[in-house]
Amino acid sequence: MNYRFAQLLKRLTPEEEEEVETFTAAIVARRDSPEPPMQTDDISPEELIQLATDSGSFDWLDAPEEDIYSLADGKAVQWNIPL
Repeated sequence: MNYRFAQLLKRLTPEEEEEVETFTAAIVARRDSPEPPMQTDDISPEELIQLATDSGSFDWLDAPEEDIYSLADGKAVQWNIPL
């Protein structure tokens, strides 16, 4: 361990020490893991959409009781967009 790192560790609060310990354990576990970590580009957007759809996690958005607003609610908004 280099001197600067040792000095920084001495300045940590007990809570920060615990956080560093947890993070270090995760790094070591990742290194020792036989499986490489899954990269975000390992799954296509289409596959991700299908997973979300099949899970049913967002089904509540299509529930009639969630449709509480109509076109008559609120008032029209005029956006001033400079050209």
